[in-house]
Amino acid sequence: MLTVRQTFAAAAASALLATAGCQSGEQANQAPNTANAAEPQTVPKLIPIPEPPMNREQLLIATLQAASAFAAGADDTKLQRSLSGQKFEFRIRFGCDGPSTSSGDPYGWTFNEKTSALKVRATPALSPADPAVKAVAGQAFETVEGFWLRRPWMLAAACPSNEETSSPKPVQKPDAPANAQTSAKTGQPPKPPVPAAPPSQLVGIAQFFTDTGPRTMRRSGRPYEATEKLETGQPPSGGFDLVLTGKLVALPNGRVIACTRTEAGERPACLISVEFGTVAIERADTHEQLAQWGSG
Repeated sequence: MLTVRQTFAAAAASALLATAGCQSGEQANQAPNTANAAEPQTVPKLIPIPEPPMNREQLLIATLQAASAFAAGADDTKLQRSLSGQKFEFRIRFGCDGPSTSSGDPYGWTFNEKTSALKVRATPALSPADPAVKAVAGQAFETVEGFWLRRPWMLAAACPSNEETSSPKPVQKPDAPANAQTSAKTGQPPKPPVPAAPPSQLVGIAQFFTDTGPRTMRRSGRPYEATEKLETGQPPSGGFDLVLTGKLVALPNGRVIACTRTEAGERPACLISVEFGTVAIERADTHEQLAQWGSG
């Protein structure tokens, strides 16, 4: 028979074991799930969204800034460096006045009412023979090809509401005796007058080709031409867009937009240096692409 002491000791031991079991169960329930905690949290990687290419408005504003800095003698090296390598899409509106067959016009289109055939052309008229191109390119390049902008003050590619028809006034050459007097005062030989750029040759976009560089987009005077038969039988309205894409390229002096002085007091002429990726012609009214050259 158990004594009172033994009975009490046995009851205490049973109670202690029961308490320990309950605490162990509570600790097990309260303990964190180490298996789940040990798993690393997967953070989705953000895919960088590429910046859209610079458009006509942005490039023309950058050109105006470059012209202003050039005229004021300011250093815009930081801006020029930020432009190099950026992609662009530049639109040039043409053909707003209707069909044109003039051989002297770099842009033109015709429509045959009998066959409903539409023919469009755009010729790279900017060349190394232009005074502004000569001043910028010098002898460092084999050739330069591109396009002059007729209305560089229009930030959007659009047909003007009132087309200017007045011809530019001829540039008056400086008086020879006055030039000789200036030479006598300064003791320096007189400098030949720099011809003023025509209004249509103030802003150009061009690729500067070296003798060792790629020649994929060289045209050598050949126009971009597209022919299409229109099902509607009606000529298009609103003109066409010449769509230029590619990237901005710095010239040897580090500049992407190079400006040169044309005449004292006149606005500088500026060239945007690029590498063309594609050249396309689109209808302005339907945005239908008629043809594309290059691979981008």
